[in-house]
Amino acid sequence: MNNQERVEVSLADRSYSIYIGRNIIESTNSQLKALFNKKKVAIITDRNVFDNQYENLRNQLISLELSIELLVIEPGEKSKSWSSLQKTLEWLIKKEIGKNDYIIAFGGGVIGDLVGLAASLLRRGVNLVQIPTTLLSQVDSSIGGKTAINSSEAKNVIGSFYQPKIVLCDISFLKTLDKRQFLSGYSEILKMAMVFDKKFFMYLDENWKQILDQRDNQITNVVTTSLSLKAMVVEQDEREKGERALLNFGHTFGHAFESYFGYSEKLLHGEAVALGMGLATQLSVNLKLLPYEAREKLVDHCKKVGLPLDIRQLNNEVLNLDMIIDFMKQDKKVVGKNINLILLKGIGKGFIEKSVKFELIKKFLMETIS
Repeated sequence: MNNQERVEVSLADRSYSIYIGRNIIESTNSQLKALFNKKKVAIITDRNVFDNQYENLRNQLISLELSIELLVIEPGEKSKSWSSLQKTLEWLIKKEIGKNDYIIAFGGGVIGDLVGLAASLLRRGVNLVQIPTTLLSQVDSSIGGKTAINSSEAKNVIGSFYQPKIVLCDISFLKTLDKRQFLSGYSEILKMAMVFDKKFFMYLDENWKQILDQRDNQITNVVTTSLSLKAMVVEQDEREKGERALLNFGHTFGHAFESYFGYSEKLLHGEAVALGMGLATQLSVNLKLLPYEAREKLVDHCKKVGLPLDIRQLNNEVLNLDMIIDFMKQDKKVVGKNINLILLKGIGKGFIEKSVKFELIKKFLMETIS
């Protein structure tokens, strides 16, 4: 196979490889055969992924002659819930999946988060394989070990850190994504460039058309670059006690919007992140930390690719800012009565602005989105 890439995540005894490319699962059959080695294999996916992509997966695994148990759950963010977690765990127990067996999370970020958490809890830890099927999950949520479900109060607040044994980013699965879902994933790629790598941003700005057209070379390149940047951060700060928080650029505002809209189709995760990046860069400008011209480059790029930077592009109703602030107060970066925000000093120069007062944030939001 041409243009196959590999990224290593070095975490001592929790290290693993990420393989990227077209039909990468079939290309790594020898590694998978050694990994599974007559163990039980449980695949958990959602209805949409099953309908559109399971046949592709099955065809790529067929030579391994695996005995597979399959669970199909409902798609969507609402499956990141207590009830879905309980259903998944009870099913795994009923199928007698043991500590040395393997659970495959086959789907987007919801499946990766839910199944990863279930794998971490079952028998205090069962082997996990991530096979992400969306651009968002391939470049972000499938690696790094974060697993979670949502509470009624906030997103991703019930979870654990649990690393997979291997991650397979097969770009052939991306062909079934509609434009909106693809752009949602692209938002996370843009986030990595904005925080860590100005040259990567310039590459995106020059090649965005080919990326959106899903040209193999460009897709493999941006997925690999994003994963390499994330792997570097995870290796330095696996449990987010310091610099890993930079990966949350755009997410503090974004998660609050997602919670506000009830984790619904009104606002996809990547759209929320784009809105959050727009607000974080504007706040950086207002605080005289970021040159205005740098924010304009983000604005121009988002206009070209079709990502929203203003909540009014997606919703015309007047937002309840008190509710949004309340959701932000559930963020894990809250310290006392203040919050740490990820801001920019330049493209590729993200940093943690500590102890930002909520009064300042509310005033900023009143001026920006009211």
